Amino acid sequence: MTIGRRGWPLLLTAAVAGLAVALTGCAADPESSPVPTFAAPLVHATSAPASPAPSRVVALGDSLMSGYNLLPEQAWPVLLGARARVALTNLACPGMGFVVQGECGTSYAGFVPAVAALQPQLLIVESSSNDFWEDGDEIRSDTADTVDQLHAAAPDARIVGLSTIWNDDPDVPDDTAVTSDALRDAVQAVGGTFVDVGQPLVGHPEWMQDDDVHPTPRGQRAIEQTVMSALQDAGVLP
Repeated sequence: MTIGRRGWPLLLTAAVAGLAVALTGCAADPESSPVPTFAAPLVHATSAPASPAPSRVVALGDSLMSGYNLLPEQAWPVLLGARARVALTNLACPGMGFVVQGECGTSYAGFVPAVAALQPQLLIVESSSNDFWEDGDEIRSDTADTVDQLHAAAPDARIVGLSTIWNDDPDVPDDTAVTSDALRDAVQAVGGTFVDVGQPLVGHPEWMQDDDVHPTPRGQRAIEQTVMSALQDAGVLP
């Protein structure tokens, strides 16, 4: 979610030699440059109805997707993958957006080499509240440029964009639409699919950690259930 909140510095290294598995988190090391570490969870998705399930799935996002301050297996993409029994690499970094650099020292664009090495069949990307209050034109430009790079890096991947998720507050900031619409336009421009997942945490303060920014394990499960249902309705998952 929105930066200004705690996160895990990582040193970004492209996962080049063999498929890396799920990004487990960011270890704090203020003296070193950023690196994503990989361990082994799972996400499912299928193209249009009756398409076979992909064997390689990558998720790219911020601290909501990484499961900030939780165990790696409690992050919603890992829960989704486990339920669907599909191999997933979770490239998520706290504080990161299309414009804003996360605590791993890069924006989403810095993970393009990892996506190129992994060559997923399905790439799930979420827009991020970390980009809130950045210039609207810059959000649209950087989002479009990054999605173009991701598409070029993995041309056979189906790219699915997810709308920005806020916290439990029903007063959702206007920038939620700005960041979501920027990703929708960028993904559709490369022939991908955009899915509006709504606000699964709204009205549930008990699903939030003490910072009121990051979900608890229960909140992560709520996101997973919402995303799974939305992807099924969109024909991305069977």
